[in-house]
Amino acid sequence: MLGYISSFAAFGFGVRCYQLAIMKRNIFDNLGGHALSVSAFTGLGYYLYHAEERQRGLIEDKKAQLLRMRARETRLAEEYAASMSEEEHH
Repeated sequence: MLGYISSFAAFGFGVRCYQLAIMKRNIFDNLGGHALSVSAFTGLGYYLYHAEERQRGLIEDKKAQLLRMRARETRLAEEYAASMSEEEHH
């Protein structure tokens, strides 16, 4: 998690430096702007990390549900086939 969030913070710092370079201003002109950009991108990274974790959990739950449904359908199909073969013998 720390690597994920710190990479977003570094990206925010880079975005701020790029913004100042486009405006042809000194990169270290206003350090408060750097702090604001880094904190905003850190918050975004934190949110996206937890959103991804929630999505992984939902996908795992859905996968387990689909596997249970597949096993149930297979079991019902086998029971039906067995009952049909018993009827043929009688």
